[in-house]
Amino acid sequence: MRKPIAAAAALVLLVGMTACAGPSPRPGSTTDSTTSDASRSSDADWLARGNCRAVTSAPSDDGAAGPVLTVRGVGGGDGGIAVTMAQLDALPQVECTVDDRQAEGRTATFRGALLADVVRSVGVPSGDLQPGDVLHTAAVNDYSVDLPVSDTIDYPVLLATRLDGRPMTVAHYGPLRVVYPTTGFDLDPTVYDPRWIWQLTEISL
Repeated sequence: MRKPIAAAAALVLLVGMTACAGPSPRPGSTTDSTTSDASRSSDADWLARGNCRAVTSAPSDDGAAGPVLTVRGVGGGDGGIAVTMAQLDALPQVECTVDDRQAEGRTATFRGALLADVVRSVGVPSGDLQPGDVLHTAAVNDYSVDLPVSDTIDYPVLLATRLDGRPMTVAHYGPLRVVYPTTGFDLDPTVYDPRWIWQLTEISL
């Protein structure tokens, strides 16, 4: 079992995210920015299957100050592109209620942006990432795991910033966690549990 670390890490930042009313169409789908009501309904069904839903209200707090994530491989030089909590909060927000058997040991509600939306927000067109590609992720405690891009197509994979409505400290597995839907999708724990990376600090494309 990976352990939370009580010390904060040096993190980095991003530019130009804009808020919108609901989650973006699934990457690889035929919908685009002019998605119809029918396609939005389809996405709602997809979210609901994972016990997730789009939320339009702003978070009730400002979350962590300063950069919380570095995204490498899409410009920004060797330092990558840095992302702040405010920028993540400006993306379409989703809540998922899942069985967090690894960390909390209970059913918990997470809030954040879909991982696919986070990747697109740093300037990566959905067509540039193929299902066979991977997102290399790393945490403050040096844990790392590759997340298949196909996961972000098939499932509502969340980059969570809140747990039960509150920000997550580094000592409590935060401030960022990757959360997979454990309701409605037949996910093998031996395969998918290791992909629940917490204390996330970096994504490399």
